[in-house]
Amino acid sequence: MKNYYFFLLLNVLLCVIYIASPAQNQFIAKRFVINTDYCRFWKNDSTGYLEISTAVYPGVTIFKKDSSGLHGKIEMRVVIQNKSTNAVIYNDRFNIPLLFMDSLSFKKTNYLVNNRTYSLDCGTYLITVLGTDSYDRSHCDSAKFVIDILKKPGSLALSDIELCSNISASSDQNNSLYKNSYIVVPQPSCVFGSTTSPIVFTYMECYNVGVGQTYTIESRILDQNKNIKKNRIYHRRFIASNIVDITSLNVTSLLSGKYDLVLILSDSLGRELARSQRVIYLHNPQIKQSTTEFAGDQQHEFSGMTFKELEEEFRTAQYIALSDEIKTFEKLTTIESIRGFMRKFWTRVETENRDRTNLTRAIFIQRVSLANQRYGGQSKEGWRSDRGRVYLLYGEPDEIQRYPNFTNNRPYEIWSYHQLDGGVEFVFVDLTGFNEYTLVHSTKRGEIVDYNWEKLLSPGY
Repeated sequence: MKNYYFFLLLNVLLCVIYIASPAQNQFIAKRFVINTDYCRFWKNDSTGYLEISTAVYPGVTIFKKDSSGLHGKIEMRVVIQNKSTNAVIYNDRFNIPLLFMDSLSFKKTNYLVNNRTYSLDCGTYLITVLGTDSYDRSHCDSAKFVIDILKKPGSLALSDIELCSNISASSDQNNSLYKNSYIVVPQPSCVFGSTTSPIVFTYMECYNVGVGQTYTIESRILDQNKNIKKNRIYHRRFIASNIVDITSLNVTSLLSGKYDLVLILSDSLGRELARSQRVIYLHNPQIKQSTTEFAGDQQHEFSGMTFKELEEEFRTAQYIALSDEIKTFEKLTTIESIRGFMRKFWTRVETENRDRTNLTRAIFIQRVSLANQRYGGQSKEGWRSDRGRVYLLYGEPDEIQRYPNFTNNRPYEIWSYHQLDGGVEFVFVDLTGFNEYTLVHSTKRGEIVDYNWEKLLSPGY
């Protein structure tokens, strides 16, 4: 299952600076972002439940202060359309009110989660999730993804894995996060580790299991070479044919990066019966990796990649490649020579960036994936767009000012990086009207400069 618009490692670890404005009694944040995740569970043979979880961050929301405390509000909208007919099945609007008695309690709250459940018949659906800061509507974020609701199998099967920061037994059915005798707290960012959530909790439903039979469920963390980096085995004797299963795994001893979490259900003889898996991201800055370890890991990784996969990876990485490296790559003709080149290339990139931007291959590949999700258009992949290129090179902006259809002008965005070269900006304008934003001006050295860029906002220009 793909994890869309989760802003992942860089968004969750966003460095937020709060500015108190006495004149307006507002607490102003630097970067508005919402994380979104989803899971599917079966209701019956032809209907499923779609759960959409979101995380909102008070630290990146504008608040107004009065005698009762700090007030903020996030306006949410979830639109679910049948992809075949374009019919809107759900148009769910709801608010997430934010109230803090004082700045101390405000700063102690990292994020707040929300969970919504929708019943859907079998089919393919387009999901759109929108979030807007009520006190500044230019602060908004959105996610789009396509999901399938399949017919419930007649044999043993597992649901999607719901990643959680905590799961605890409870009888409090009034709690919005209550589900099947548990309080289930989703982790929509899918990021875990020493600086976020040290333990990966998982919620999963098992269908058509044998009542009274003995099973084992193995929880595995796999690196990108498919090596098992950590695992834990649970013995189960189920009391019903459809039942919930909970697992937990501490991940603070693993290197930062992208991993696969796999849950495998086996019989008493160890024969695999079903599995479910998904991507997670770990951030453990206290765990360091040496250059030697990196080279050894990448040797195994590249050995399993095809010529086309290696070529595609370097094509996306040309933004950070040296001119000599690009010329050398074009002359390579054998897969072994390309694998050796890629090992040297990423070793060079990671070594040179270790103390400056901490750019790694895992982070770069993650940025490519996110760029494709966020900035893809009708004519090009997201990483090839102007916004995608800037995101790949410089990472998550500290602040984005969005102006959609501002005073009948063309939509535009201003991205700010406060720590880059003493503070720089990138201005993107939707010149075509098809959500394909073009970089028209930047204060970053080496980028395009046009101090009269505002003339481009006029549709007649």
